Amino acid sequence: MMISMDIFVSFVVFILLVLSSESAKHMKSIKLSKNVIYDCVDIYKQPSLRHPLLKHHKIQMKPTGWDSQPKNKFVDTQHKNNNNNNIQCPIGTVPILRTKKEHVMQSQEYPINQFTTLTAQYPGTHIAGMKIDGPRNHLGMEAGLWTYNVSIGKNQSSSAIAYVASRSKYDGNSIQVGWMINEKLFGDTRPWRYGSWLGILGSGCMNLQCPGFVQVAYDDPMNKPLNVTDGRSHLLWLTIHQDKETKDWWFSQTNPDQLSQKHLGYWPKELFNLFRYGANFVGFGGIVTGDPRSPSPPMGNGHLPNKHDRLASGSLDHLTTIDMDDTHAGFNEFMAVPLVDSKVCYDVHYVGYVDEDVGIAVSYGGPGGIKCGD
Repeated sequence: MMISMDIFVSFVVFILLVLSSESAKHMKSIKLSKNVIYDCVDIYKQPSLRHPLLKHHKIQMKPTGWDSQPKNKFVDTQHKNNNNNNIQCPIGTVPILRTKKEHVMQSQEYPINQFTTLTAQYPGTHIAGMKIDGPRNHLGMEAGLWTYNVSIGKNQSSSAIAYVASRSKYDGNSIQVGWMINEKLFGDTRPWRYGSWLGILGSGCMNLQCPGFVQVAYDDPMNKPLNVTDGRSHLLWLTIHQDKETKDWWFSQTNPDQLSQKHLGYWPKELFNLFRYGANFVGFGGIVTGDPRSPSPPMGNGHLPNKHDRLASGSLDHLTTIDMDDTHAGFNEFMAVPLVDSKVCYDVHYVGYVDEDVGIAVSYGGPGGIKCGD
């Protein structure tokens, strides 16, 4: 019996990760809690570079032409410690979260099983978001995701996301960033910042638990726990942006207070086959997963959108598309297509332009429950 190519690629990546996790040397370890430990690994020997498609890849330390970006928009904090989790590796190394082997396959299955360009294809998965589609491709998007600490079951997940994606008749590429509560995957009930990708032949992974994403920030790992203690916390303002010269896809975070931006790392172009000239569409919203035989978990802050109060439910601010000429643009209600599979339990509402500090906003979420459908 012949083994399909996508299964073979997943098996190879799994073996490489197991070997690299056992053999990778690190200079320092940073322990945030009993189950959250980061190892400082030589940037040129990080596990991600062991991916078969990255055999000849050369690390890019920052996006091309960043020095020429408008200084009044963002300040590059690549070499400034702006992290409240006290994660700071020695120069020349990057923080890699120490993970258990049983999390590896879960991390590989996540991009395929949960993310299908915001369609609830799998039982127990529900979505409430919007997709921006059009005649032109996009170089990326920005989104401000307010974080919440809702209570969900051990085998459930609840997340807020921003993504770029391209799809052909038989294939799809995607990059997804945001925050997620998933005790089975992260080992605790806090929201975590994360990123995932889906690329060539259905290969893909979440965070750095298997090869793919190249971490370059020495003091701010791509996946980390967020300190949410009571309801809404800080604004998680994230950007996915393709470098026009190298075609790599960068993951950055903006500090809303200082309007400073940190480049955490990137997904190399070699991982994708449909992303060379941007993405077909971008989107954002919420996703929950769970056992379809049990009540569905809450999404956002657990409340349905209120047209008269955008902060009464989950809130997404600073929603911006990055056009092919590298300009940042807003969008109107007619450009954003709502994607909701169970309006009984979840919904999404286009708020529009609020003010200069908020930009274009969308409300989303819901309580979940027992009548959400399969």
